[in-house]
Amino acid sequence: MAQNQSGQTTLAQTAVMLSAVTYSTDPQQDIDTLLPGWSIVWDGIQTSDGNYAFIATDPSEEYYALAVRGSLPPFDVFDNWDAFANWVLEDLDVITQVSWPYLASGNGSALISQGAYTSFDNVLNMQDQLGSGQLIFDYLKNNAVIPGKQIIITGHSLGGNIANVYASYFVTSIAQENYTSDNISLFTFAAPAAGNSDFATDLDNKISTAWHYENANDIVPKFPASFSVLLTAFLFDPAPSASEITVNYQGYTISLREAFILLSGVFYFYGYQQPSLNYTVFPNALDENYQSNTLEDWFDQAGAQHALSNYAGYLGVTLGSQLAKQSSIV
Repeated sequence: MAQNQSGQTTLAQTAVMLSAVTYSTDPQQDIDTLLPGWSIVWDGIQTSDGNYAFIATDPSEEYYALAVRGSLPPFDVFDNWDAFANWVLEDLDVITQVSWPYLASGNGSALISQGAYTSFDNVLNMQDQLGSGQLIFDYLKNNAVIPGKQIIITGHSLGGNIANVYASYFVTSIAQENYTSDNISLFTFAAPAAGNSDFATDLDNKISTAWHYENANDIVPKFPASFSVLLTAFLFDPAPSASEITVNYQGYTISLREAFILLSGVFYFYGYQQPSLNYTVFPNALDENYQSNTLEDWFDQAGAQHALSNYAGYLGVTLGSQLAKQSSIV
């Protein structure tokens, strides 16, 4: 565990470091630096869609952490409107919703995005390149759940989205086998909303030790919840101001602010909602390098705000410069 503070902050610090390591070109080497004594015991084979996850344990083997990597989008996603719109509406596939069967109570009409379900299914069936021959569920059940160890599930960005969905599945699935979920903690950073209010409420109800972090200037966790997308239209004022920047939206030239307002209307009917339990929104200074009223600076500012180093800094953790760069999409 990280040693700066105790309780949830210590676990959150550990989680943010493990989330950063998922982006590393040499995960075990960076774990050795950030969390000496921790080791990767289950290492996923990256899927065709670019999903990746690993399980690491601390020196005492009292904690097992599942860390899920976020997306690795093209570098121009945060440089132009068309690429961003395609990423949100197509690559993450939030317009199509599917039923979520892993409710604790069995009641409600929980829905998650098709994109979230596809990514979850990729992680669910991911293979271990260390040769255990076990999927994540079986490895955690055999090595952590049955022996009564502590489990951390964490991720940043799309990785946080997947962490929420996988945690929901995992808790319900082990409960069906009559195992307790009291030893499971969930930490997400900049996670987009995975599903509707029934999904979010169910997740809140069945994992009491869950914490979700959002940089107030980060646009990614505001998607695709309608009201939060509306707030995105007013970020970064006075510069770069979305009201002063124009984009082409469905053949019309409008301000970027108007484009986000229209997107908010599109998402209104889907009912996406973030979990509310221990949902923490924190302030973060704007990057002085991106404060001109241009489309490029607006999206570069958005990319800078989404960097995991902002979340680590809020929790009092300093990532090495190379790891901070790898876990940033700018």
